Amino acid sequence: MARHCMIDLETLATGPNATVLTLGAVKFNPWGQGYSDKIYFRIDLDDQDALGREVDPNTLDWWSKQDPAIMEEAFHPDDRIPLKEAVDRFHKFAWGCDQFWSHGATFDLVIMENLYKQLEKPLPWNFWQLRCTRTIFDLGWDPDMPKNSKHNALEDAIRQSVGVQNIYRKLNIKEK
Repeated sequence: MARHCMIDLETLATGPNATVLTLGAVKFNPWGQGYSDKIYFRIDLDDQDALGREVDPNTLDWWSKQDPAIMEEAFHPDDRIPLKEAVDRFHKFAWGCDQFWSHGATFDLVIMENLYKQLEKPLPWNFWQLRCTRTIFDLGWDPDMPKNSKHNALEDAIRQSVGVQNIYRKLNIKEK
């Protein structure tokens, strides 16, 4: 059985050096339904500030216009874990995954790569294992994703993995 990993981040900027508020990820089989495992972390902001990670005023302004409940979840100060611990725990979670997905080829995975580089850690993937949901969702079939609220990293990762599974079914892609 294939083990894919869907990653989603909520951040305070849009570049590779963005400060990360939350990280959500699920392991899933694109030929199946649902997911087999999940993680969700709120990441310490002071750790990232000490590393010089970016906070963009335009992104802060965008956050101020989001649903207050989603904003509260992303910015809540409790239960934040150190950046190094978050990356280490994600690395363990990602072990053995065949492919890594995100919603956009140049956002979540690029930010994660930047974090790994900054912490001088080896990546849990090779470049050929990366996949983009936007590409597969633009093929002309509705991914029929759940309509839950957006901008919660774990809910978005779950929603996007369901979309990939639905598109695989619609394209009648056979398991390798």
